[in-house]
Amino acid sequence: MRSTANRRVSWRSLRRVRESSVEPGVPGLVFSSCPGPLLAVAGLQGGAGASLLAYLIALTAARQSTTPILLLDAGGPTAGIATYTRVSATRSLPELSEHLARGEAVTGPVWAQGESGLRVLAGAPQFTASGEREAILRVLADARASHGLTVADIGTLGRPAEQATLTAATHVAWTLTASPDGVQRARSVLERIAPLSRPEILIARSDPLKRSVPLADLAALADRRAAPLMLLGNLQDATCRASGELAEHAQIVLEGIGGVLHR
Repeated sequence: MRSTANRRVSWRSLRRVRESSVEPGVPGLVFSSCPGPLLAVAGLQGGAGASLLAYLIALTAARQSTTPILLLDAGGPTAGIATYTRVSATRSLPELSEHLARGEAVTGPVWAQGESGLRVLAGAPQFTASGEREAILRVLADARASHGLTVADIGTLGRPAEQATLTAATHVAWTLTASPDGVQRARSVLERIAPLSRPEILIARSDPLKRSVPLADLAALADRRAAPLMLLGNLQDATCRASGELAEHAQIVLEGIGGVLHR
């Protein structure tokens, strides 16, 4: 297989990024220079809300920042990012990496344009393209160089593209439901992943349909990762609610995440 070391993806826009005239509501998610951090958002169980959280982080940053913000899906089967943003790129991250690995020219726009100028690299449910690791790492490095913030939904880490994206991330947010089974599943996954040399965040989302877990159990899980613990309220019916309303509901958590990203 050909090396992808010298091939790059161009993220240059045909239009200048507009400067927001809106007073920042979440100062921690304001970005004004490149390269920026790459935040990987992972679900420690299905339904933990990784896609929704990634969307809210990236959209909030896009509304307030003067540099481009990128939101990408590592290529899982749910197409959560495309659902929330209501736009789809021509290729997914795994498909884009496979084009590069074969030495093929990448023509046309790499991303789709979403709300508030948010750039979106996500598409329909993906079942066949697994991606090429070296090329994925190159794409992500190029993405960081051209964006104030890159946010990646890496699902539950069950696919090679998701695992490669975790490797490239500068920051990682782990999500789980604040329930006994959520803590049990999170513990079983994290026991198999050594603490990272990069900042980690543990985000526990409440679920009214499940029994709550003692706060001490969540705190103990976070302590094992040396990660700050953030508690997120219920975000049910997310697809039926305005993005601004959702971001306001999650503002404290978004501010906390922004603080970690700027460290």
